[in-house]
Amino acid sequence: MTTTLAFSSSPGLSFVPTTSRSRSIVASRRRRTVMAVHIQDHHYEYPYQEEEQQLQQQQDDDDDDELFRDRRSFLASTAGGLMFLSSSSSSSSPAWASGGATAGGAYLLSAKQRYNARVVSGMKSFLALQSSLGGSDTMSLDDTKAYFTSDEEGAWKDASAAGYLLANAFRRNSTTPPDNLPAVKKWKAFAGQVEAMQKTAKRLDVKATAAAYGKALTALDEYLEEVELPPSAEL
Repeated sequence: MTTTLAFSSSPGLSFVPTTSRSRSIVASRRRRTVMAVHIQDHHYEYPYQEEEQQLQQQQDDDDDDELFRDRRSFLASTAGGLMFLSSSSSSSSPAWASGGATAGGAYLLSAKQRYNARVVSGMKSFLALQSSLGGSDTMSLDDTKAYFTSDEEGAWKDASAAGYLLANAFRRNSTTPPDNLPAVKKWKAFAGQVEAMQKTAKRLDVKATAAAYGKALTALDEYLEEVELPPSAEL
């Protein structure tokens, strides 16, 4: 990794991001700003915006700490006056994680910490419905209705929010529309089958609900794989 110190010719030093990590943070914020202006201008809304903004704020706080450390290092290196210094670090230097909303970055880590447990809890409850929908003689919609109407963690309302937001965190940049992300596509395929279950359950059609449930199970495993969670058989 090459570290470069840069500054303006004005009497006061002007900090410019010097590490690849810091430059990535700044570039990512610029892209997010452009996207935010686009969303505002077109009055575009997407699901769970509030929770997504909270997650992004957490990421911004972490990034601020990183930029502060970079600035402090810059000031320490230029304390003697105006200068230009270019140096190459040795191979033993620590590697920086890619910055911004990138797969494997702090944004994804924050999303996993916030949503993984809620997704797993909700999917365990979903898998438990098999006991009431799997047998031809004992099929019942009571558990299914409770799963869809409850507001508690582990029920569909909470799991659907967490599931979408976790999928949306698997991205390489902050400007890709959510619908273009592979993980979001897998989530929507699963959620579509779950919505079919809800419709048939409202009609009290037990057999149709069980059929939709079977299709949802297949789509669920594809989603779990995409967001790096264990398959349903291991939950």
